[in-house]
Amino acid sequence: MIDEMAPAREPLAEEPIPARVVRGGARRPRRMRRARPTVRSGSLAVVLAAAILTGLALAFQGFARWAGEHPGWAVLLGLAAVPVLYALLRGMPHARDLRRAARAGMAEAEADALAATRPAPPVPVDEPADPPTRTQQPPLLADVFPPGPEEPTLAAPFHDGRTAPLPEPEAPASYATEPYAPDWEPQLEPQLELEPEAEAVALTAAELDGVDLATLDFAALDPDTFEEAVAALCRRDGCADAETVGGAGDLGADVLATAPDGRRVVIQCKRYGPENKVGSQDLQRFGGTCWSVHGAQLAVLVTTSEFTAPAEEYADSCGIRCVDGTELTAWAEGTGPAPWGPGATLG
Repeated sequence: MIDEMAPAREPLAEEPIPARVVRGGARRPRRMRRARPTVRSGSLAVVLAAAILTGLALAFQGFARWAGEHPGWAVLLGLAAVPVLYALLRGMPHARDLRRAARAGMAEAEADALAATRPAPPVPVDEPADPPTRTQQPPLLADVFPPGPEEPTLAAPFHDGRTAPLPEPEAPASYATEPYAPDWEPQLEPQLELEPEAEAVALTAAELDGVDLATLDFAALDPDTFEEAVAALCRRDGCADAETVGGAGDLGADVLATAPDGRRVVIQCKRYGPENKVGSQDLQRFGGTCWSVHGAQLAVLVTTSEFTAPAEEYADSCGIRCVDGTELTAWAEGTGPAPWGPGATLG
């Protein structure tokens, strides 16, 4: 009675088990996977972590006991471990870099998957052209390019009725036979007549001995005559053996003489213009040979020009007597002393 009053239960609908296609076209139902025991794995991980922490604690305790007994070695070991830890920390990738690398990898994987899903473009295939048959002939050039109008020639010019012929060029007017006469006359600037430079006077030693040296223009003499004139001045004022030795290989000595007091005199002559002064380089070259090579006891440099300030300073320091153009004129006229005479000064 109870069974009749109880509602009939509907049978449970069985869910279809998905089938898997195998080779040969047959399908077989998939096996249900069993759930893995995750509780056992979690407990095992907890036990392993506890063992590791216990080992680290025991190691730290042992290290602390050892450091208390050996503090010096502990300090050195700690100092040595600091750079190692710093290098390890610097070498480890940061979280930001890891995230960037992961994003780049995911984007690359998505791009590869998208490229794989796209269909490949069809490859164009060139269809071979039909070979020409015997009945097919290539078109003639006359068919492609129809003949045009005849080209003009020199004998018979072509006129198509649309282009007007060019007029004949007119003959140019004859040029005037009269000579060209400008309305203005060019005015030439007067040219200044330059006076020719006077040639340097050349005299021999014999001729100089008969000339009044007081009236002699030393600047008008050529270099060789100037040296002979200085030697003549030396002979006039008491150096009987004065002679010129200038030339190639003279090593800075132009005149050699013996002063009345017996000193050996070595003179170098510089015939310069008024705009060219004797510099310190000339004095340095002369000072390098007059004492050591020629054995001078009195070194003199005579010029028709002047000396620069550095040249005079070098002469004062080396003991070389300098005679400029003004002092040379006074020496020749007798109003000034000779380089070895009374009143002669250094520089």
